[in-house]
Amino acid sequence: MVDFLYEPGVFDYINDDDSTIFEQEPLINLVKDHQMVAWQHYDFWACMDALRDKNYLCELWDSGTAPWKVWKD
Repeated sequence: MVDFLYEPGVFDYINDDDSTIFEQEPLINLVKDHQMVAWQHYDFWACMDALRDKNYLCELWDSGTAPWKVWKD
């Protein structure tokens, strides 16, 4: 899985919200301008882009098995 985190300057690479395909020219130009870095994350990570994702994360929390909860009650 590949996910991206952006700083606000990324919007400078988008010319037209309606017609720009981000994975094309903007992403290519970010790479050309050395504005991208990559790293591997080995701990728990999950997106919350859809209701299904939210429900899954809530189930983990409610069951007491949320891997991101590292503190004691």
